[in-house]
Formats: sequence, structure tokens, C-alpha cells
Amino acid sequence: RTIEGILSQVLVNGQGRCSMKHEQPVDQKALYVKPDLSRQDTRPGTKAVAAVCACGDELGAAYYACSHNLSPDNDTPILIEFEAPQSAAAVDGKDFLYTTFQLGDPERARHVLERSFGKAVLRYADRAWSSEDQSFRMAQCDLAIHDPEVVEAHHSNDVVLAGRYKTIFQSAFTVELPIQPETIINVWSPSYTPAMPAPGVRLDDILRKVQ
Repeated sequence: RTIEGILSQVLVNGQGRCSMKHEQPVDQKALYVKPDLSRQDTRPGTKAVAAVCACGDELGAAYYACSHNLSPDNDTPILIEFEAPQSAAAVDGKDFLYTTFQLGDPERARHVLERSFGKAVLRYADRAWSSEDQSFRMAQCDLAIHDPEVVEAHHSNDVVLAGRYKTIFQSAFTVELPIQPETIINVWSPSYTPAMPAPGVRLDDILRKVQ
């Protein structure tokens, strides 16, 4: 019944355990060069929209559904494959990208970011690392996750990343709700937990070492 409902109804905020939002910064070019950029500039709260977490690959989605988010009360994994325009998606940076912008060792992190998030992400990362102001660094990441080139590059990422809270994924996004039934390609409950490959990069390995 749950699967039939997903296939026939609009997916909206409040149907899952988590309530997510993302906010497209207004005038990214002007904000990028703002010397005192802060989260108040990139997250004013006036343009926030409800969103759902999603992966760009089936393996990552299966990991979250069959392992990371499974619990005694939520014991049946369901995968939903759907299409969404690129403009509705932002990189979900909570478990990897934001921490790298805040605490990353540029020498070790630049190659990883370029490979997993595309060359465009480096303009934001390098600017973030040029300042010790953590609000400035996070605000630069706010800009990066909404850059279409970064979104596209991350969707094509083939490196398995190990992030915070033991998360393992290749690509992670937030996608603006609602999700219309006609955009849903398939819904199913996996009969087994797929084995995730060993991570190619661990977040801890590209962070600055505390003396």
C-alpha cells in the first residue's frame, strides 16, 4: 500500500522522518566577492524551500535505505527513483563538503574536491580557506552547493566517500519538493542489503591535523 501510494500521490514535506530545506542564495556572483560574506547573506531565510534528500546513484540510496537509516521502528527500506531538473537540486554538503570547507587541509583536500565535486568547486573552497572566519567559510560552501557546475560534477562522481556519522556515498543532494507522480520512475523494497565498496576517500584523511 505504501509503494502504491508513493506512485500515485505527490511527495511533499512531512511524509518522512526528517524535515529538510535548502535555500538558493540570491545573486551568487555578488555574494562570492563580498569581503565580509556570512551565513546571514546566504541563508536569510526568505527563500528557503522544503526539500528531500536524494542520491545520484542507486548504491548510495540503498546504503541509506538498507543500513544507515534502518531502525527497529523503521525496518522496511524503500527506494524511490525519480527525475528532477538540475535547477531543483543542490549538493547535500552536511556530511562531507561543509566540514572540508571549514577544517580541510587544502594540500590534501583540493584534489579530492576537484575529483568528486568538479573543478568549479575549487573557486569557492580556495576563497573559503583564505579566511579564518568560519561563517565566511560556510557561506562560501552555501554558494558552492548551488552552483550548477558543482551539482552536475557531483552527480557524475564515481569516488566512494566516507563522511561524518559513518556515512558512505558517491553523490548526495537535496531536491526541492514536491515530487510529482509523473516524475517517479520506479519504487521498490530491496530484498537484501547491497554491499558498499570500500571508501576511496575518508573525510578524516583530508582534514587539518590538530597539534
